[in-house]
Amino acid sequence: MLITEQRGAVLLLTLDRPEKRNALHPDLITKLTVTLEEAAENPDLNVVIITGAGKSFCAGLDLGFVLESSFDDKVAYLESVFAMFQQIYTQPQPVIAAINGPAIAGGFDLAVMCDFRLCSPEATFAQTEILLGLTQMIFPLYKIIGLGRAKELAMTGEVIHSNEAHRIGLVNHVCDSEQLLSSTMSLAETLAARPRQALFETKRLTRELIDVDTQTAFRRMGKAIRERLQSEEHTKMAAEFVAKLKQRN
Repeated sequence: MLITEQRGAVLLLTLDRPEKRNALHPDLITKLTVTLEEAAENPDLNVVIITGAGKSFCAGLDLGFVLESSFDDKVAYLESVFAMFQQIYTQPQPVIAAINGPAIAGGFDLAVMCDFRLCSPEATFAQTEILLGLTQMIFPLYKIIGLGRAKELAMTGEVIHSNEAHRIGLVNHVCDSEQLLSSTMSLAETLAARPRQALFETKRLTRELIDVDTQTAFRRMGKAIRERLQSEEHTKMAAEFVAKLKQRN
């Protein structure tokens, strides 16, 4: 259900249930969660990519499983989905979604939990939970596209296409279908080449600062920069940069 491939410092994860539009079966959730937990502890991995096999990115919850489950099993299933989403959101490595097709309901949320989203022209996006009498995960979506747009997607359940997703800031880039994975890898390799500790700290700050007041945000940013100034990584990179400047002169 999950294909894993390490390409240098980049881990490529492919949801592999194309016959079910890569719906989040409990076994897939377990595999994805465990793989991400292991990646978080791997010193050789700097970036993670998540994509889907076939023509879909992810259809969200496995409704076939849900309909056949007891209430207690449904609750346990939902808790595992939430834990997996939180794992992606708090993953130390930047996580990029390569959205090759429809990202619907929980698949939409899966993409939103990632730090970057690239998509093909065939990609579509919808929070269709309301059509089934359910509520949606509006966080952190409204932090990305604004509260008004987030409310509209959540309350209408309407589908938007790749260009509209790009216009409202839901996706970073729309790429040719044939180039989606290579473009995503290019971004991943650029990120992976950055100083690792600074990269991870930047992700942590960008995640945490959106939840605090202005004074606390400036205090935390200042503390983080002071810590980075004292790091061996910064000292090394700064010395190399200055040396290059001297060579130019």
